[in-house]
Amino acid sequence: MANYSRLSALFLVLAGVPLSAAAEARVSDAIIAVGIAHKVRSLVLKPEGQFSVIDQSTGEMKRLQQGQRYKVEADGGKRIILGPFLFSGPVRLLPGGPGEHVFVGERKYRGNILFRPNKDDTVTAVDEVGLEDYLCGVLPKEMSPDWPLEALKAQAVVARTFALTNLGRFSKSGYDLSDSMLSQVYGGLEIESARVRQAVDETSGQVLRWQGKLMPTYFHASSGGRTADPTEVWSPRGSTPKPLRGVHDRYDKQSPHADWSAYFRNIDILQALSPHGIQGAVISDIRYGQRTRSGRLKDVRLRIDGGWVRVSTTDLRLWLGAQELKSTMIHIVKRRKNGIEFFGSGYGHGVGLSQWGARVQAEKGRTYRQILEYYFPGVSLGMHEG
Repeated sequence: MANYSRLSALFLVLAGVPLSAAAEARVSDAIIAVGIAHKVRSLVLKPEGQFSVIDQSTGEMKRLQQGQRYKVEADGGKRIILGPFLFSGPVRLLPGGPGEHVFVGERKYRGNILFRPNKDDTVTAVDEVGLEDYLCGVLPKEMSPDWPLEALKAQAVVARTFALTNLGRFSKSGYDLSDSMLSQVYGGLEIESARVRQAVDETSGQVLRWQGKLMPTYFHASSGGRTADPTEVWSPRGSTPKPLRGVHDRYDKQSPHADWSAYFRNIDILQALSPHGIQGAVISDIRYGQRTRSGRLKDVRLRIDGGWVRVSTTDLRLWLGAQELKSTMIHIVKRRKNGIEFFGSGYGHGVGLSQWGARVQAEKGRTYRQILEYYFPGVSLGMHEG
């Protein structure tokens, strides 16, 4: 369990700190500030245990009744209304003991919850939770708890490293990480899993390092046979560490996403393009563009109303729907009578750990250390001391 005294003593919320400075300052800190609601009109909380609310401006404290619902909203952009109480500024909800939890909306959380008013009379809620407990809320949302333990352990190490290398990414909003795919999907105590807790405990504190420093890590569902260099997917941001340059992935061939097809009607493609400044009435042709080093299709050319338009496949996937156009590892594009059909492999951006590849490796008896070395060749497994 997370160190309860540290959770109760935490009164730090990052604001306006550059990412690199924030990460450097917080790397020895085992508390993660997760944004669980951002600029919402109101929230409802229900404590399950003995909770107190502390006004961060005045130190005023109020105790809450167990099982009672309290509406939380902003007043004038500076004050917080929490049920019958009016506070002069942000408030922090603190549990009376380590085993207690609170519902915020329909989700259950452990740790401290900070409620902060915004200038537009909305509220932002931040769950301040121990790193290891945070991972227990991440893993069940990112990988099935029923998967082999060694795959879950590999995911735990990657997720822990990702969290530490992204501290302060949302500092302007008052937290480290979001609870969505913008960071890692985090469900609080929504799903309790003994297997996930075991995977987290058996890798406790372990992170990936390269040349003595924490290495940026990524993961995705299925690589399609080869993982990608981050610069193939996102705008280049300096040189890529050697362990992230991509590998041939023979284990991913058993993934259910190894081969897929996706059909889109012309009218739906045009509607998806329109909000992004690409407008027209007729798609008459489509042609391949360039390919990346890992074989992913970088862009396509569409003939719309007689003129050619080049579209990034990363953008196209986002606009058409990433669950339908599963990856940019597109092998064949075929024009149909009223639309376009794509044939490809893999699911996700393709950078870093392939979750399905990790599962297959674990089923074949490979350890989480071997899985991590496979997807991040040359990386070292070290300890985070927080």
